[in-house]
Amino acid sequence: MKVSIIIPCLNEAPFLPNTIENCLGLEGDFEIIVIDGGSRDQTETVARSYDNVKFFRSPKGRSLQMNYGAKKAQGSVLLFLHADTLLPADAYLLIKKRLQKKGHIGGSFRLKLDTPHPFLKLYTWCSRFSLEFFTYGDHGIFIKKEVFEEIGGFREIPLMEDIEIQKRLRKKGKFKKLSKYVITSGRRFEKNGTVKQLIIDVLLVALYNIKVPPAKLKRFYSDHC
Repeated sequence: MKVSIIIPCLNEAPFLPNTIENCLGLEGDFEIIVIDGGSRDQTETVARSYDNVKFFRSPKGRSLQMNYGAKKAQGSVLLFLHADTLLPADAYLLIKKRLQKKGHIGGSFRLKLDTPHPFLKLYTWCSRFSLEFFTYGDHGIFIKKEVFEEIGGFREIPLMEDIEIQKRLRKKGKFKKLSKYVITSGRRFEKNGTVKQLIIDVLLVALYNIKVPPAKLKRFYSDHC
């Protein structure tokens, strides 16, 4: 079983080296694909400095970039990873065991942030639940490629593509959390304030669930972050 790690990037040069080094150090049959959406920093230089990393460009937009990466992937499993997120050492074995279970078509890891704050501990605790409201792209979502292709991949929307795809995936089979955590940067919370960012995140998901269009949510997010 080959797992294709797909990393969408936009100006991620400061974080990308740690993420790539983490991926390269994992045991298992992986390929690493970086999809750049028009970075103006050294993201491309960083990615191309590794012989075992495949680099591509696509139009800007996380869903567009991830779909493009999926088309280039050779693995039977797609693992979508943020450029500031680190996988646990036994990621391959955990994914393999989960997808060997009858009816399981994908899932994600739990989440820890590298920023200390009491509210973020609650955020981490909530990440154990296999529900759309508690599962986001920075959790390291993985999907059987055949299922991903069957449902048409990510919707090309500006926000909430990670939640939207789960609604369709869960109709195809079991999509569950693993017991281990990815570690992701808390830079959003450091930049905007932990409480403010948490309120914005919860509000965005709530508005999406009452059918507010993703384009409007993107404008709201841009205005407040």
